[in-house]
Amino acid sequence: MRYSSILVAVICLTISISPIWARKNVKKSATSSIVTVGNGASQLAIDLQGGAIVDFHVTNSTVNPFTWKVTNEQMPANNKSGAIFQGHFLCTGRWGAPTEGEMKAGVPHNGQASRDKWKVLKKTPTSVEMYIKAPLDGIEITRTVKLNKNENALRVTETFYNYTSIGRMFNVVQHATVGAPFLDDSLLVFTNAGKGFMQHLSYPYPNQYSYNWPMAYNSTGADSIDLRLSDTPDSYVSTHIFKDSIGWVVAVSPTYKLSLVYAWKTSEYPWINIWQERVAGKLWAKGLEFGTAGIGRSYQELFMHNTSFGSQNSFVFLDAKKKLIKSYQCWLVNETDKTEIIKNLTIK
Repeated sequence: MRYSSILVAVICLTISISPIWARKNVKKSATSSIVTVGNGASQLAIDLQGGAIVDFHVTNSTVNPFTWKVTNEQMPANNKSGAIFQGHFLCTGRWGAPTEGEMKAGVPHNGQASRDKWKVLKKTPTSVEMYIKAPLDGIEITRTVKLNKNENALRVTETFYNYTSIGRMFNVVQHATVGAPFLDDSLLVFTNAGKGFMQHLSYPYPNQYSYNWPMAYNSTGADSIDLRLSDTPDSYVSTHIFKDSIGWVVAVSPTYKLSLVYAWKTSEYPWINIWQERVAGKLWAKGLEFGTAGIGRSYQELFMHNTSFGSQNSFVFLDAKKKLIKSYQCWLVNETDKTEIIKNLTIK
């Protein structure tokens, strides 16, 4: 989930004793695994190895927000033999690290679907239907990605099916992360999120140091941060819930006069996690991570205390032989006025 050098070192140290377990059942292609769709107005690229959106750009522009990626060397040990974390990827089963027992069983960070290769079921010039079976998580995922006609817009619908005979705690997080050159110190982030907390202060009592968007605390009641800005020296994960039935987040690039927009039903994705990471003082990543999880801990840890926040839990229950269907929309807009952007969107 997080990629600061210290945390990655801890993660890798924890699981480096079991590299054989980490390499079970990995499906990795030696050939190009990029699939593209376009509609004349925009083009989208997905890496089937891990299923991440790695490019979304307007036809007459080369600016792609989804350039962020880690190297294979930076990946946790139980993910090194599969896909890297990049662009907008999917976290399923858990958000972040598996438990010690799960690691020994070969479960990778952020779930098997973000590590292994997806299969294309059907493709048209403007859409693609994809599938992956993740036996380490006991789920099957079917995803449909469709570009709107003549618009810089797409809709993604994903079905998560628990094919096992046992119900389980479950999570889905859309790990949308932008990188340079779209990401620079001038980037602005807006959202209709409300009450929140800093991830590193969230456990075991997330209400203890809560605040309201856009002003946050990066320590126990001090060091105020304006979460809308990117020129702050801080690295952080600020987690929030919503009051509205539709959640949205906008990343505005004044440099390129271009905005990346997401919208979704908060009944499906009640949380958003805004992640900013600086490496050696340079802005490296900005995550716009919306999902069903607000606290990046194991289910065992979440159940040890009352970790609900505003009556919202950091997990959902996916029963045996049941499905969850979730959708979101995404736009690229040649506009930097947040009010105008939201007013002119058609949110379904």
